[in-house]
Amino acid sequence: MKRFLFIFSIAPIVGVLVACTGIFIFNQPTGVGKKEVEIRHGATVKQISQQLYQKRLIRSPRLLQILAQLNGSSRRLKAGIHPLDGQMTTWEVLLELERSRDVTQNVTILEGLEKTKIAAILSEEMNLDQKKLLLLMNSAAFCKTLSVQAKDLEGYLFPETYNFPITASEQQVLHRMVEHCRAVFDERLQSRARELEMSIHEVITLASIIEGETSWDSERDTIAAVYHNRLKKGMRLQADPTVQYALPGEPRRLFYKDYSYDSPYNTYRQAGLPPGPINNPGRASIEAALFPADVNYLYFVATGKGGHIFTHSLQEHQAAKKRTASVRKNTWQKKKQVTGD
Repeated sequence: MKRFLFIFSIAPIVGVLVACTGIFIFNQPTGVGKKEVEIRHGATVKQISQQLYQKRLIRSPRLLQILAQLNGSSRRLKAGIHPLDGQMTTWEVLLELERSRDVTQNVTILEGLEKTKIAAILSEEMNLDQKKLLLLMNSAAFCKTLSVQAKDLEGYLFPETYNFPITASEQQVLHRMVEHCRAVFDERLQSRARELEMSIHEVITLASIIEGETSWDSERDTIAAVYHNRLKKGMRLQADPTVQYALPGEPRRLFYKDYSYDSPYNTYRQAGLPPGPINNPGRASIEAALFPADVNYLYFVATGKGGHIFTHSLQEHQAAKKRTASVRKNTWQKKKQVTGD
C-alpha cells in the first residue's frame, strides 16, 4: 500500500519531467541551415507547423502548436516571407513568425483591359495561378460572394496601381479589385445612375464601350452622348469594340463580314446594350457614361489619327467615313508592319 502511495505521489513529478525532457528535445534546432518561408494569409497554426516541419525547420509540429497556444501567439502570426534558420529553436521560430514580414508588390492594371489579360498580368506579377484566376473571374457563384450581380467579373476589375501583399491569394486579389470598383462607384454616381434609370451593371457596360472607343478624355462624354441619343431613339449602338469583343482571337481590323457575326455582344445585330461589359473601364469612362455631353450627335467615325468626327445625320456620317477611309487604312497597314501580323 505504501509503495502504491509512493508511486502515485511521484507520478505527476515524473510526468512533468518527461514533458520537460520532450520539450527540451523537440525545441532544439534542426541544423538544416537558412531558409526563407512564405506564410500565406489565413494559414492556421496547424498548417504553418506542418509546413515548417516538412521543411525540417522544427522537430515537432505539435510542440509549435502548444507553444503558440501557451504564448497566445495563434492570432499574432504574420503572413509574409520569414527568414528562418535551422539553428533556431522552435520557440525562436515562433517569435520570428510574430514579426511583420508582409512584403508587397505593385501591380498596374491599365484601363480597358479584358479580364483574360488581367489574369495574365496578375499571374506574372503576383505568381498566381492563371487558370484559377480565370475560373474565379468566370464564376457566377464567386461573383455572388462579392455582391456582383453578373455572371462574371468583366467590368468590375477596376484599373489601378495596386499594392498587393505578395502572399495574397487569387480570391483576395480579385476581392480587393472589386471592392475598389465599388468604392469608386460612390453614392454620387449611384444617385446619378438612378436619375438615368440605369443599373450599375448597365453603366459599367456602357462605360466599357466608351473605354474601347477612345483614349482621349476630351471626347469621352461626347461619345457617351452619341450612345445615349441612339438608345433613346431605339437605334442600335453599332459599336465596333463590341464586335471586337465578340470575335475570337486578338483585336484586328474589322471587315464587313464581321459586323454580321452572331453574338449577343455584337451591337450591329443586337439592339440596346450588350449583356455585360466588354472590358474593365476606368473612372473617366464611368463618369462619361453617367454625365454625357449635351449634344445631339448620332454618329462618329475614327479619323485614324486618334480622334473622331461627330455628325448628326447618316448623310454627314457617310461623308466623314469617305474622308477618313484612306487614313484609317494606312493606319492599319502601318500597325501590321510593326506587329508583323
